[in-house]
Amino acid sequence: MNSRSHALRTGIFIAVFTAAILVATLWISGAHQHRRPYVVVTRGSVFGLRAESTVFYRGITAGIVKHIAVDPQDPQEILISIAVERRIPITRGTYAQLKMQGVTGLTALELNTTADMSPLATSSAHPARIPMRTSFLTRLAHAGTRVARQLSALSADLTKTLNATNRRHLAALLAHAAQASQQWTALGARLNRATARLPAMEAAANVALARMAGVEKQVQALSRRLQNLSKSAQGVSDAVVARTLPKVDRALDRLTSAAADVERLSRSLRHHPRELLLGARPLPPGPGEKGYKETP
Repeated sequence: MNSRSHALRTGIFIAVFTAAILVATLWISGAHQHRRPYVVVTRGSVFGLRAESTVFYRGITAGIVKHIAVDPQDPQEILISIAVERRIPITRGTYAQLKMQGVTGLTALELNTTADMSPLATSSAHPARIPMRTSFLTRLAHAGTRVARQLSALSADLTKTLNATNRRHLAALLAHAAQASQQWTALGARLNRATARLPAMEAAANVALARMAGVEKQVQALSRRLQNLSKSAQGVSDAVVARTLPKVDRALDRLTSAAADVERLSRSLRHHPRELLLGARPLPPGPGEKGYKETP
């Protein structure tokens, strides 16, 4: 009797303990929570991501990764099945990125949302797809690869450029640059000396300008005097003309009359030269005068 009761108690204990372990396992795994299925699609690498990896929503624990597989319809795409808690707002603007977890080398999945807040419908039969965007670390790695390629190409170009002939040309250019630098230094010293002389030159120029201003004033005064003298001369000329012209006119009249008399005398002498010795012949008497004879 005692052995049967002991066996019964042992069986009950084992059953309760097993049930407790199952309940604890389900609780720890989150099976009690209500989650919605989604599929994250990417064409990049998912190195470090595995099943049971944590899914974050902007830093908040939001779910887990259920399964990772290659898309059978498009081998270039990788499908990441995730389960996200219902309290997390998954919208049409939601996207996923890989996130490094410390120095362990493991990777988590982080969800973010853009401005499009329209709800994204999903179901177990047809889980909605969420696009994957390149993470900062991936972009940094790609940038590092491009920089390494560019440095390699630059090194090759430098190797080709710095051959023996180009090195000689470069040495000649450096020598010319050094000579030009010396000449530039000498020119700078000359300019400094010339600049030091500028104040004295400026003072002399000011004195010369002052003298020129005095000369200009004197020239203006002389010009005014010449104008006054010209006006005075014009007045004197007008007076002289007013007094002299009438006398000149009378003298010219007399001279004209004398010239007419001379001309008549010259004609008379040409026709009657004896008049020069005998004098002019008297004119015949006219009508009414003594000795007048009427012509028949």
